[in-house]
Amino acid sequence: MTFYKPLTPAFRSDITAGIHKNMTELNACQPNALVNIQIIGLIQLEKLINALPDGYPIPLERRNGSE
Repeated sequence: MTFYKPLTPAFRSDITAGIHKNMTELNACQPNALVNIQIIGLIQLEKLINALPDGYPIPLERRNGSE
């Protein structure tokens, strides 16, 4: 079930931390086209998240019936 959570500075920081964690994991891989594509995508995702205004509704999926 989809619900919406407003983008707050703390939530933005959590999202950015997750992006950086994924990039760190990918940087440990052997460089190849698939790894490079994912890294480029994560960089663009971070730029998008940072460009969104505070309060922007971010769609999320419920897991195990909780937020």
